[in-house]
This record gives sequence, structure tokens and C-alpha cells, in this order.
Amino acid sequence: MEPMFAIYFATILILLWVSWTDIKTRTISNEAVIALLLCVILLAWLDYGTVFLFPSVTTLIIGFILFLFKVIGAGDVKLMSVLMLTTPNEQVMSFLFLTTVVFGLLLIIFGWIFFRQSIKQQGLPYGVAISLGFLSNLWLFS
Repeated sequence: MEPMFAIYFATILILLWVSWTDIKTRTISNEAVIALLLCVILLAWLDYGTVFLFPSVTTLIIGFILFLFKVIGAGDVKLMSVLMLTTPNEQVMSFLFLTTVVFGLLLIIFGWIFFRQSIKQQGLPYGVAISLGFLSNLWLFS
């Protein structure tokens, strides 16, 4: 099996794990984020020969501020920051658009129609939108 395929496959499996646990428990485990970090670093290095620290650190700082104001969960911030390591500067807006507008909006609409009570009580499992936004962005630019 080609190494790139194995890394993509592992990344998809980890993002499925992240999405599933976020739906079930509204948490994104540190173990999943660390496993994803290893895959993302390999992906970025093999695809681009570098990791993209500026988008990642910027996301971490802005995300931390949003977390302090209870706008976003800490797991979502960690997940976005790790995924940004493999997102070149020119793809950041695409990733954010896909995550927030396309999949975030779909998640809100779908959740509000079918799982309104759960979302009112537990919040929105935004790790799903982040994962789908990342995978779509990866697919669009690969």
C-alpha cells in the first residue's frame, strides 16, 4: 500500500472517530487530536514539504479567545488548529467557508429539524462540520 494512501485513510478514520464521539458525547478527545496531529504532519510534509504554522497558530489564538467567551468548545479549537497545519494560506478561506457556511449550516439545519432537544441541551457537535470541511477542502485541492 502506498504511504500517502495509508496516511489519508488513517486521517479519514480518525476524523470519523472524532465526529462519532462528538455526536455521542459532545467531546473531542486529546488522544484523537494527537493521533490526527501525527497524520496531518505527515500529510503536510509529503504534500507540501512543510507544515503551515501561521494558519494553525492564528486559529489557536482566535479559537482560544472564542472559547473564553463560550462561543466554541476547546476540542473544536484543537481540532481546527491541528487541521490547519496542512492547510496552505491560500486554502484557509476555502476551508473556513466549507466548514462554517456549507457544513456548519447543514449541521444546524439538520440538527434543528431532527435533534432539536439534544442540541438545545448539549450543543452542536461542530467537530462533524470541521471534519467534513477539512476533507472537502483536501479533496478539492488534491
